[in-house]
Amino acid sequence: MNNESIIMMQYPASGIKGVSEEKKQIVKNLYLSNIGEEFIAMQVDLEIPLVIRILKEGDVYKGGVQQDHEKN
Repeated sequence: MNNESIIMMQYPASGIKGVSEEKKQIVKNLYLSNIGEEFIAMQVDLEIPLVIRILKEGDVYKGGVQQDHEKN
């Protein structure tokens, strides 16, 4: 099972429903401004996997954290 599958299981779509649309937009805007997932999670008081799930739902996630690990 890959990391993406684990994230999807831990934070199903139903978990995202508890996040306001305003907070989702903030997450998306910060990410599109090249802010890292970890920093976004701290700023909006969410866990990193949930931030990633929101970004994937918004079809903007590019896999930043995972790509950094793959380069090393």
